[in-house]
Amino acid sequence: MFREAKGTAGRLLLLLSTLAASASAQELPLWEVGIGGGVIRIPDYRGSSEAGTYPYPFIMPIYRGRQLQADEEGIKGVLGESSRLRLDFSVFGNVPVSSDNEVREGMDDLDPILEIGPMLRYKAWTAPRFNQSVILDLPVRAALSVGHGVQYVGYAVTPRISYRRQVDLLDRPWRWSIGAEALWGSGGLNRYYYQVDAADATAQRPAYAAEAGFGGTRLRTSLYHRDRNKLVSLYALYDNLQGAVFEDSPLVEQTSGWTVGFVVTWFVFQSKNLVEVRQWEWMTE
Repeated sequence: MFREAKGTAGRLLLLLSTLAASASAQELPLWEVGIGGGVIRIPDYRGSSEAGTYPYPFIMPIYRGRQLQADEEGIKGVLGESSRLRLDFSVFGNVPVSSDNEVREGMDDLDPILEIGPMLRYKAWTAPRFNQSVILDLPVRAALSVGHGVQYVGYAVTPRISYRRQVDLLDRPWRWSIGAEALWGSGGLNRYYYQVDAADATAQRPAYAAEAGFGGTRLRTSLYHRDRNKLVSLYALYDNLQGAVFEDSPLVEQTSGWTVGFVVTWFVFQSKNLVEVRQWEWMTE
């Protein structure tokens, strides 16, 4: 029941924030309403050997204001920008974890985590040929559990680098990106996922105290096409926990894992007012 009800909102937020992307250097409606669907296959949590495949229909509102934006990446406020630097404030969701997971049997369910905070983005390199760019991101986000009220859990710092370019497939322009990131988590955040208290310890799951520090690396790639009325996006992420401070937790069953998915969206309502969508809006998360 937890997976079917409570998990739906968290996984849908993650699906939309990771799979879809916004076009760059073109004019798009100020607001749109899209309907569509997607499928994502994702581990129960980083380091889990159990994964699920989740299909989702959805309604997606988009708003492209100068200071406030709501789109496939979530909700963000633009705090300031120049030709190469941008500072925004955004919200990102992580999925809940159920005690139905075998290695967590008997432990409390983990509520969905909402990450909120600023991100500094630097456009390190651009080239007009194939609309290429290299983007450096430094997000610093507070992690809040949102299941039974709102509670501060900790914080995460996730520096990353992304390369992006246009590719021509099936006689259409597509946007392709590939990136790498490193993860650091506070003690509270790492304990939330990987600590085993004495009360939860068993012969197969010994007590474990998680600490703050390095949380592994990720490689991700996405392929995206958008025309006036439709959006198609494919996505893959490889997670590597080797060297993470919690690698020895009994809740870490494997040190690598994959997340893959796709989204198709049709825009059924659109504003007649057009705004220029800059290269910043081309997703790297």
